[in-house]
Amino acid sequence: MPGKTHMISVRLTDAERRKLSQICAVSGLPVSAAIREMIGGVTIRQRPPQELHDLYVEINHIGNNINQIARKANAGFATKEDVRELKFLMRTIETKMTELVKQ
Repeated sequence: MPGKTHMISVRLTDAERRKLSQICAVSGLPVSAAIREMIGGVTIRQRPPQELHDLYVEINHIGNNINQIARKANAGFATKEDVRELKFLMRTIETKMTELVKQ
């Protein structure tokens, strides 16, 4: 993809500027990125809530723990405690997902 080499200047009405500012505020995109998205025909969506990002990070950490337990099990070294921890982690993911859906 070639670099961004062209710069343009656009005059907007007050209403157009407010609308553009609102789009940027809701989406979290800078003005230039929002304009490029709109030119490309992309529907600009509201930025996901911080809770969704936090949940993603937490589930990713839990997933790493699950993978470690799975590797241990595949190598024949899993214990009953590992299985209990695996079940606990899976329930934790389910609880977190349920909490997010209820919001």
